Amino acid sequence: MSTDPLPTNYRLVGPPDLLHDLMLDFREIGWQCSVHRWQAVITAPANESGHTAPQWSAEITLAGISRTDHGTACQDHFLGPGV
Repeated sequence: MSTDPLPTNYRLVGPPDLLHDLMLDFREIGWQCSVHRWQAVITAPANESGHTAPQWSAEITLAGISRTDHGTACQDHFLGPGV
């Protein structure tokens, strides 16, 4: 069993314009980001395990945190788990 750290995914819900701005900000620092309508997934790289969780503006809701690859987190958040 691997003990390598996994990426941390933040599943967000909020206004598309704010999520788009967040996407640009986090891509700038090397995090993976995907936005679909009112939903977003922002993934911290595995090598940043133990980072301080970002603070989201009041208009953004943290819908969940997971530790999977970015693609799986997006699929689960945008389409539903196991789809």
